[in-house]
Amino acid sequence: MTSPFAAAMIDARKARARTALPDALPADRAAAFAAQVETLDGLGLGVAGFKVGADGRTGEPSAAPLATGTVFRDHTRIVPTAALPLWLEAEVAMVVGRDLACRDGLTEAEVLDAMEGLAAAIEIVETRLADWPDVPKLAAMADFQANGGTVVSAVGRAATGAKVEDLTVIFEMGSVHMEVPGTKYPGQDMNRLPTWLANNMAGWGPEMAARGLKKGDVIITGSWVGVIPVQPGETATVTVPGVGSVSVEVAAG
Repeated sequence: MTSPFAAAMIDARKARARTALPDALPADRAAAFAAQVETLDGLGLGVAGFKVGADGRTGEPSAAPLATGTVFRDHTRIVPTAALPLWLEAEVAMVVGRDLACRDGLTEAEVLDAMEGLAAAIEIVETRLADWPDVPKLAAMADFQANGGTVVSAVGRAATGAKVEDLTVIFEMGSVHMEVPGTKYPGQDMNRLPTWLANNMAGWGPEMAARGLKKGDVIITGSWVGVIPVQPGETATVTVPGVGSVSVEVAAG
């Protein structure tokens, strides 16, 4: 049976509009993850990867599946509207290189070895909640952490041996230019995030745990630049030197 929260998210996604915060909110992380699964099932969508992020080296990660049909290679075009405003985030992604059966106790070395490598990414932030970001944390999590789409480059370097401190992320859109060194990456430890994910897939239930991580899954690991409102008529680019570059064209208003 679909929860009231998931039903509201399904309706909002179908309408491509935001909705008021439902009365019945997820009571805990398990309920938030269950609402994500119910929303995917209600829309007939599968999983193309995951969004996972955390504050610093010790913050508890938050996560959400990336829905099939929302992951694009290299470039895409988006159309913000009054009913559905959009934002962008600059990220570094990991792309899974081979199927990985997930279980508690996987080491960082085992998880990174299963990655094809690192890629540049732009996350398209498309919340279904009208009051976002001023919503309860569990509601935001159940709304897929506001993920609406992801653009990812080809893999540019191996994940094993990569240190976040050696990376730089460059975000450009119109008058906005931001260059963030790895020492300023809010998550601090990028490699722990896919490791946490692989060890906690059971949080989404037995089917997700049995699925594990699949070859080609995209894992995005948190914004380096915060959440940037789109500028209609401009093209946003994210470049990670030595890794790759992606772009999002924002339709003119």
